[in-house]
Amino acid sequence: MKKIILIAIVIIVIIIAFFIKTNYKIFNLGNNISNKSADEIEKYILDINSYELTSNITIESNKNTNIYVVKESCIKENNIFKQEILEPENVNGVSFIYDGTNLKVENSKLNLSTMYENYPYIGENTITLMSFINDYMESDETSISENDNEIILEAKLKNGNKYIAFKKLYIDKNTVTPTKLEIEDITQKTSIYILYNEIKINNLQKEDILAFKLKDILNDI
Repeated sequence: MKKIILIAIVIIVIIIAFFIKTNYKIFNLGNNISNKSADEIEKYILDINSYELTSNITIESNKNTNIYVVKESCIKENNIFKQEILEPENVNGVSFIYDGTNLKVENSKLNLSTMYENYPYIGENTITLMSFINDYMESDETSISENDNEIILEAKLKNGNKYIAFKKLYIDKNTVTPTKLEIEDITQKTSIYILYNEIKINNLQKEDILAFKLKDILNDI
């Protein structure tokens, strides 16, 4: 009888051990992203190939404050980019689309568009997420810090000016996605504040941004 009880106990212990081991593996797999170190998260952000996001942009000046809601899409390869203004109402429908060579400025409300051939690199648009990545990689002065919930990447712009001199990107530790971008002037006062509401990373194709052929449009103008 004692032998049977002992065997039963051993079997129960084995089952419990197997259960714990299996669930531990599942737990680790499910939380693999959130367990990344600050350096791993930095590398992940700098290696972003494409993204689509919606943001609230607040621009402070000496005279007033302007707030915009913007939808932004970007593919790093060939510098393909689209930025569409959703709010305020008076500029809703205005978009900027860049195919790597040409820039199209469009107003869908008024059914107007203007094409600029051989336009300089659109990445100079300083408020985009991709511009932060480029500025961070080019900067000679960067730092990484963290709090309980976020990793913060900071960079002093190599070619900054008195209005735009520093940038800080905040990244959620659990989802490893950017939550906000702060752009500061030379005194490190925030002049532009960007809050990311929705963001999808590395799932865009060229056709998702360029739903038309710019070269064909150029021929029709």
